[in-house]
Amino acid sequence: MSNQKKRGLILVFCLFSLLAMGQKCKTSSKMARKAAKHLTEEKIIKATKLQPIFSKFSQAAGATLIQSDKGFYLRLQLVRELGRRIHIMSDNPLVFQLTNEARVTLYPDRDHPGKFNLPATTEINRPFYKVTEEQLKELATSPIQYVKVYFTSDKVAEDKRGKDDLGIFFDYEILNDNFQSNLMEAAICMLQQ
Repeated sequence: MSNQKKRGLILVFCLFSLLAMGQKCKTSSKMARKAAKHLTEEKIIKATKLQPIFSKFSQAAGATLIQSDKGFYLRLQLVRELGRRIHIMSDNPLVFQLTNEARVTLYPDRDHPGKFNLPATTEINRPFYKVTEEQLKELATSPIQYVKVYFTSDKVAEDKRGKDDLGIFFDYEILNDNFQSNLMEAAICMLQQ
């Protein structure tokens, strides 16, 4: 067994031990309010704080997990500098490759056209992805190792993106140990009653 897998197993054991001892869940009323603006037909029960997922050159992302009366969501906040506009449509998945080699594939709840903010070269995408309870449990078992953000755009150069059967994507390897475990901790938080 590799050292990374051993470290992952130890981390999972420690986190579940904390969960069993009643670890305090870090929620955010600000993220709950932002979720309520998007999910207007649903009652927001809780939302986790925005946690960084990756930072690579001129791109970075953070995620918030949300529980409503109708289910769970992951709100991705993708920030890109000096990029071409991208759209995250309802058929563009978000794929997490976990350190335990499991894959979790999420789909947006609706189309999310891209838009530039000030300065005019900064693009921020804030799609909401539907998450099942089973997917949430999977995310709670292992840190993330890779992320693929699928999108729609005809303006992104081929050398700056990947392409496979699911479409075109940006992919990111998560090297920072804290970033790897942020989503796992948020998923554990969501599963607490």
